Amino acid sequence: MALLVALVLLMAWFCPAVLCQPDGSLGRNTEVQEDQNNGTRVDSLTMAYINTDFAFSLYKELVLKNPDKNVIFSPLSISVALAILSLGASNNTLEEILEGLKFNLTESPEADIHPGFEHLLHVLSYPGDQVKISIGSNMFIKKHLDILAEFKEKAQMLYQAEASVTDFQQPHEAKKLINDYVSQQTQGKIKELISHLDESLLVVLVNYIYFKEPLSSQSKRVVLD
Repeated sequence: MALLVALVLLMAWFCPAVLCQPDGSLGRNTEVQEDQNNGTRVDSLTMAYINTDFAFSLYKELVLKNPDKNVIFSPLSISVALAILSLGASNNTLEEILEGLKFNLTESPEADIHPGFEHLLHVLSYPGDQVKISIGSNMFIKKHLDILAEFKEKAQMLYQAEASVTDFQQPHEAKKLINDYVSQQTQGKIKELISHLDESLLVVLVNYIYFKEPLSSQSKRVVLD
């Protein structure tokens, strides 16, 4: 049940107040589990707590900048996008990204973090017979920009991230390409993710989450009554 609650917090956040410990963090015990294919990984419950900690931290920052508004965002989408980005980073930049995601690199080395994300996304992708969740990412990469093959391979293997060559010199066509992709992946629920693109862009990293749970027969009766 604790894992389910933590995972739900990752999917979307809408809350009038921040509930956390005095130091602004959530209590957690970091554990590393053996993974048959990837050596070791941070276990799913710990990943959920760490990502929830990130969600609270980001939420507080957004509320401070928008004190009179409701705040809705998907912390999982943001953390996954940054985790993918970290695959291509090194040294201080890599540390800043992962620490910004609330990972303690002493307890959770980078080599265990990415397999942990991979397993978490796998768990979320198979919620049950009555619920449909689709999660994915796509890197829209500037035409003629060379991306290391190792980076693309890891992004695809660990995060199922696609890569699409995009001509940002044609911003209207590039915008249509991205919006059509997101609309298709979200069953038409998000039709215009991008409203403007700059021609100087090198990469647009998109993450989407599609969630659908059908009304039960009892719920339908209540609605009809």
